[in-house]
Amino acid sequence: MTRSTTISRRSLLKSGAAATTVAMVPFWAGAAQASCSTLRAGITGYNVINTLDPGQMTLIPEAYMVWGIFNCLLKFDEEMNIVPDLAESYESVSPTVLRFKLREGVKFHDGEEMTSEDVKFTFDRLRDEAFGSPHRSKFSAITEIRTPDDYTVEIETEEPFAPMLSYLTNTRTGSQIVPKHILENGSNEEFASNPVGTGPFKLVSHEPGASLELAAHGDYFEEGLPKVQTVEVPLIAEESAGVTALLGGSIDVTSTAPFADVPELEEDDRVQVLKQAGTSSRFVSLNNSVAPFDDVHFRRALSYAFDRQAMVNVVLFGEGRAANGIIPSSISWAATQETPELVTLNQEKALAELEKSKYGAGTEATVLTWGSSWWKRFAEVFVLQVNQVLGVNFTVEVSDSGTVYQRMQTGDVQASIWGWLGLVDPDEYAYEIYHTDGARNFEHYSNPEVDKLLEAARRETDLEARGALYREAEALAIEDCPVLPCFESNVHNLLAPDVDGFVQLPYSAFGAQLAAVGNC
Repeated sequence: MTRSTTISRRSLLKSGAAATTVAMVPFWAGAAQASCSTLRAGITGYNVINTLDPGQMTLIPEAYMVWGIFNCLLKFDEEMNIVPDLAESYESVSPTVLRFKLREGVKFHDGEEMTSEDVKFTFDRLRDEAFGSPHRSKFSAITEIRTPDDYTVEIETEEPFAPMLSYLTNTRTGSQIVPKHILENGSNEEFASNPVGTGPFKLVSHEPGASLELAAHGDYFEEGLPKVQTVEVPLIAEESAGVTALLGGSIDVTSTAPFADVPELEEDDRVQVLKQAGTSSRFVSLNNSVAPFDDVHFRRALSYAFDRQAMVNVVLFGEGRAANGIIPSSISWAATQETPELVTLNQEKALAELEKSKYGAGTEATVLTWGSSWWKRFAEVFVLQVNQVLGVNFTVEVSDSGTVYQRMQTGDVQASIWGWLGLVDPDEYAYEIYHTDGARNFEHYSNPEVDKLLEAARRETDLEARGALYREAEALAIEDCPVLPCFESNVHNLLAPDVDGFVQLPYSAFGAQLAAVGNC
């Protein structure tokens, strides 16, 4: 059965912003449960969680858990409008000052009250270069944080900073509020494995590579939430194994689903399939600082040498669309509207660009990917096409997701299959990937004109004008091909037939969505 989830894109824009058997597993492979005192929510497709500190999280499964353990000042509602969360209300005092009135009586998991001092501490910590947060650039525009009283916070920036409200939401921004009384003189490393937040769930245990267990936060400020007392979270490395577990009654919810299985699952009465266009961008990341990707003509030859729609058909089994750029089409006010010539298959132009390059047929390179599911297939389809069209000799190297990410951060890679899921503002895609100082610019790409446009987009508060700046910047970047945009994938969740209350959002706010599940 299919449950359709409709999200208002207009409200999002206004915000500015074949199954395998399950092998040896711990608690989650038991008999199906009749009650919902315990919800079994499988994170599928991943089994690595390195940190549960919001300020340090980088991997998707880390965000899945952080979203349920912490809150932010703001959040997105079911229609993707920005609404208060830990803040009771907020206002724009001036183009550079936001004022927040906090909810009174909000408790951290250890019983201490959350106040404005915790908010200030959170953002001072994020901005501290010594802390080394991967989210630091999102908040570098802040010049001062004032706390007139325990329940008032003012955030000031040197100049207007358009993405700020989006960055203060409970998404992959690192802005989840952490407790000053624990961290001021405590250990960041200890907190990463024993987090304390204000969220609907608190961590009970974490067995690395295997599972987590969460318990309801009895003093949670949202009345009636969470509706379940315990959440068991198996980490299931293969999405297909997650399907097997759900159909066998071993889990109640999955964080995603194998693209190939979706059409058949939609006809299966044993499962509810939720899907919609998501905020995702999938691309081939090219290290512009190393051979052979230090040559723009070679990069352009690659971009002309493969068919994005073929990837959608073969890799996604139709569950998505070919990309025009790296800003997802669901953020329509900023996304590139027409398909640029350089992101279309054109064998003649591919060979012409190769002629201009200092590299030619027979050039060798390694494309890094992970897992054995669609990420591996993604790499294989890309390599097969460019090898055939250009006569190059690319190969695929498979590792685990954590290792791939670490190697990208250190530059120990020529090319990688990559992408971002669950980001909500175009700044998180365009600025962070294309800007010279972008936090996700693992390609070592730099173009001063692109930088200027992206910096201007951060200052521009008019939505139409801001969107135009992003499109102009992306048009220039696409000519340089630092990354090769490929496709956007749908968001999927699988639910057991009796599960209700789980509302899918386009950025896949998995951990936060579990609090409202009332029946399983």
